[in-house]
Amino acid sequence: MLDLHHLPGSDLKELKVLYFRRHPITLIPLISIIIFVLAIPPAAYFLTNIFRPEFFEEPGFFTLFVLGGSAFLLFGALFAFQLFVEYWLDVFILTERRILDIDQKGLFSRTVSELRLYRTQDVTAEIKGMLHTILDYGNVYIQTAGEIERFHFEDIPHPNHVAKLILELSEADRKEHLEEAVEDFGMPNPDEHEKVARKIEP
Repeated sequence: MLDLHHLPGSDLKELKVLYFRRHPITLIPLISIIIFVLAIPPAAYFLTNIFRPEFFEEPGFFTLFVLGGSAFLLFGALFAFQLFVEYWLDVFILTERRILDIDQKGLFSRTVSELRLYRTQDVTAEIKGMLHTILDYGNVYIQTAGEIERFHFEDIPHPNHVAKLILELSEADRKEHLEEAVEDFGMPNPDEHEKVARKIEP
């Protein structure tokens, strides 16, 4: 599990609220492709053995076929491992102060995007299709006031719950930043304004 303190801008008081990745159902097309790719060498062997059995009787042909099939399976396994790494390390983290979007690209490339919650302007949950509705997964779009105008969480479980939680945490974070601004700049409290106004009134 990823430790937040290993990321830039971490706060010792920061607590992790949600840690999630794409819904496992999104792996089905990739798993189907992997199974198809890995099944090609055995299928080629059996079909060749049925329709052209004399092919393997030639000296060295069977050895070449085994070497070629092994290399194909090795590359197929590497492809499957890369897809799994991209799925497993492509995560979204929601804390009390910020949102982290870790986008894994390949085996050795990673992009980490950060959004402070008080910069959140709007959150939209999107669920399209019967399968998405039944399994309760979809997209969450976050409109921001920063350099990255929109964050996109794709195919995550329970998008409505996540969107609601982000709105609640962002509202709490905005209030906290407002209180910090009041303390830092010495801005008077609205309650004190009212007390002063009462004293001035005749």
